[in-house]
Amino acid sequence: MAEPLDSVTDLPPVRRYITQHNADGKSIHIESPAQRYFPSPGAGGFAKSYSVPLPANLTDNADTKAYLEKGGPTSWDSPSVVAPSGVNLVIVDLVPGGVTPLHQTVSIDYSVVIIGEVEHELDSGEIVKLKPGDHIVQRGTNHLWRNASKTEPARFIASTIPIEPLKVNGELLEEKWTVPS
Repeated sequence: MAEPLDSVTDLPPVRRYITQHNADGKSIHIESPAQRYFPSPGAGGFAKSYSVPLPANLTDNADTKAYLEKGGPTSWDSPSVVAPSGVNLVIVDLVPGGVTPLHQTVSIDYSVVIIGEVEHELDSGEIVKLKPGDHIVQRGTNHLWRNASKTEPARFIASTIPIEPLKVNGELLEEKWTVPS
């Protein structure tokens, strides 16, 4: 996978604020790394906002420590869309006219458009156009995302949660990405 980038569009940067408790038990905001986008050629890219195993262990800030360390499954620098045994929050920026690969993850995803208009297309050919505030409950189905605008970038936020093994048409659902040729 390509090296992460500071941005993939001209949309304003996303700020992430993480809270935790200090040694005195007071609620505080902690420093967190700048959002870094994993590029998706022809589409834009996604930034991992936060990821935590479930159930989340907040004792002694174990979750934020794991997130801020490099290289772990819930680390901010992990390019995985679905966190194993956890939940992941990602910001997806689409370049004008950008289209993601057709893909399927072994997860249930909640995706909300916040800027622009985004088309959600299934492998059946069905398409819905989402406007800001519209959202998709994605249940392990094969899909792609398309920025409906040829001139403006778009952004949506997705939360991904792994699911139990699932058979569809007698076959075990597996993660797959189909890059257009």
